Parts: sequence; structure tokens; C-alpha cells
Amino acid sequence: MPKRSNEFQKLVYLVRVNLAAGATVTESKMLVDRVTRRKREVDICIEGAVGGHPVKICIECRDHARPADVTWIDAMKAKHERLPTNALILASRTGFTSEAQEVAHRYGIEAISLQEVDRMDFPALLDAKSTLWTKSVTVTPQKVVVRVVSTPPLPAENVAVMPDNLVYASDGSELGPIVEFVHLLLKLPYTQRYLLSEAKQEHVWCELRWEPPRDHLGNPLFLKKLEPETLREIQYIEVRGHCEFTISEFGLRRGTLGDIKLAWGNTAIFGQEAMVVATRDAKGLEKLSLHIAGQPPLTRGVMPS
Repeated sequence: MPKRSNEFQKLVYLVRVNLAAGATVTESKMLVDRVTRRKREVDICIEGAVGGHPVKICIECRDHARPADVTWIDAMKAKHERLPTNALILASRTGFTSEAQEVAHRYGIEAISLQEVDRMDFPALLDAKSTLWTKSVTVTPQKVVVRVVSTPPLPAENVAVMPDNLVYASDGSELGPIVEFVHLLLKLPYTQRYLLSEAKQEHVWCELRWEPPRDHLGNPLFLKKLEPETLREIQYIEVRGHCEFTISEFGLRRGTLGDIKLAWGNTAIFGQEAMVVATRDAKGLEKLSLHIAGQPPLTRGVMPS
């Protein structure tokens, strides 16, 4: 799929995440064709319940230079007649021909298009003079110290480890090199929150401590002493290294998608593509979503006073 098409699909996806109201929104969802029994990809699938019954609303996205014509409407209708789709929405970046709009209406398909504008009546954050900035912090480990608890007759001690030193479970099975756990520490949500809230741009060095470190099941981690062979429980992992700040601007664009007002922009965070989408629905409810490639979107919303 062309890159622009991916970006438009991502935009529609994040708009729907903002409007979900308890429903589950999935991008590139695989659904089973009732005739062939094979899985087919749907650009966006919204799953919820109405009156206790499960409901699937599917959205297909099209990003071509010309408006979508009746051929695309017919193709999407035929596709979703064989899928467990309860309602179908077709989104075209450049709109629809009049014939396509009429046919979609007769089929009961909602057809929405993106209308970009230079200025919109958005309050506060989303007004035409607003910009959004992100701050990210990258830590490059220089030294890792592991504190192990006392194991009679051995006293507690600090161990300066190398990246390939192995970490073990309580049964002696290998869990992986210490470098993997250092990377895990740096990616933990509370680590990122601490760095972004406490660290300043003039800082070039930081120390982080993970105490007590645990595996994904909440079990303790161990180092192994070879002579005599002994598993030693890790009390904490301390990482010392250089830190670097990056501040990126989202160049906001504005428009409407159906009856939803929106502002959106793209940038890079930690070297990953990121998109931010802010929406304002007909009731005045505003929401802001940030999506970094490979991670679930983060969404916040407020009701304007």
C-alpha cells in the first residue's frame, strides 16, 4: 500500500479511536469470508455491542488523486456482503463522484471524505495559530551495576556487568543477557514519565535504578556465580549513561472528516514515525490521540467549558 494511503488510513483510524466511546477500534483487522472461509483484511474495524448483541462497523479507506467512483462502491459492497460487517463506512481522501454518493446512499453505506482547510473554528489547543511539540529523551547506557542480595556465606555486593552477562530465573533457566533487561528498563512507562517530567535539556548524564527488577510474570531475577555455582537474587539494576533530548514539532493541518473537525500532524519520536490527531465532534467533545509506530495509541479527552 502506498505511503500516503497508509497515512490517510492512520488518520481515519485515530479519528475513530477518539470517537470510540467504549468500542474497540482495530487497524488492518482480518475477518473471515463467509464463502471462501479465508481471512480478508479490512482497513479499520470498530467492534462494540448494541442491545447486548455484538456489532462490527468496518471502514475502508481510499487515497487516490481522483474522487472515488461507483466502481469502488460496488467492489466494497460485494466484499463486505461476505464478511461479518453490520455497517460499512467508505472514506475517500478526495471525495466521491455524484454517482458514487448516490449509489452509496441507496446501499446504506456512509461515504465520508476529508476536506482540508487553512483555518477552522477550533478553540484553544486547536486554533489556527497553535503548534504541538513533543519532548523525547534517549539514554545511552555507559555502565550497568547489579546489586545482588546476600546468599550465605556470600555477602550482598555490587557487580559491574557486561552486556552479555546472563540473567536467570529461580530454577536456573536462562532468561537472556542483561542488555535486554536494561533496554526493558529504559522503555518502562514510569521510566519515560520520570525522564520527561524531571530531566532538563541541560542534563547530559543520568542514573536510573530498577528495584526490584522482575520478569513479565513478576518473578525475581538472578545472576549466577560460577565458583561456587550459586544463583544470586538481584536487588536492583542501576544504569548510568548519557542522555539526549529531542524536541519535535507537529506541523498541524486542519480539516473535516464527515462532520468531525480535526487537526493532525506527523513527526518522529525516538526514531519512530508518529501521528497526532485532535478531534472535535458535534457535541463539542475534544480528544487528542498520539500514535507512535508499533505502539497502541494514547488518547486524552476533555469537554470544553
